[in-house]
Amino acid sequence: MVLMYGWMVWVEHAPERYDWAVRLMTFGRIDRMKARIAEQVNDGDHVLDLGCGTGTLAMRCIERGARVTGLDAAEYMIGESGRRAREAGVSDRLDLVHDSVTQTHKHFADESFDVITATMVLGEFPPDYLHYILRDCRRMLRPGGQVLIGDECWPRTLVVRTIYRFMMTIFWIPQFLFLRRPLFPIRDLDGIIADAGFTVVSSTVFPGTSFRLVQGIKEPGPDDDVRQQEASRRPMVSEG
Repeated sequence: MVLMYGWMVWVEHAPERYDWAVRLMTFGRIDRMKARIAEQVNDGDHVLDLGCGTGTLAMRCIERGARVTGLDAAEYMIGESGRRAREAGVSDRLDLVHDSVTQTHKHFADESFDVITATMVLGEFPPDYLHYILRDCRRMLRPGGQVLIGDECWPRTLVVRTIYRFMMTIFWIPQFLFLRRPLFPIRDLDGIIADAGFTVVSSTVFPGTSFRLVQGIKEPGPDDDVRQQEASRRPMVSEG
């Protein structure tokens, strides 16, 4: 318990260590996932990054010409995101909100965003919360907008699930020590996103991992006025 507490305090007071820990626990694949997400962002998009952490994905989106609103429950992560934006001279294009991803209804109006992203954050919530969060994402998106959700998911085949369950048993403790929280693999992320009213246009598994990146579109209705860039979202190409 003393060792676990020490790790928690060590990471909490130096958010850059959090990025290092996540890269280590994901074997660097978190950076590839964020790069894939940023590729789907268009110049002029308004992006909501749920669980923005230290702002690494937000900065990638800003580099592509987006305006970003980052939301995180950890005040020190919000502080680190703001610091990065100031140092890069883009603080005018990053708004930060300190709250849980379950509280978006308090902060954001209907149809406020073109893109909503979340990486390695929804696995902290049970299924009922996930359904609520994704339904609220649909409320906040403009017609033609998209969600891009990257997280750890349960494998779909029996053999891989058996191996994965064994590996989870081994790595659960070091994962908690590094990341300060348990992460529970999501079951049927595609289905949860579809149930929230999105059309799933891409679902990518990173080879040799349990990480899945799902892209869902809020289809416009017949009377919706959709901007060209919103109507032409590109399905992601699967990892080679």
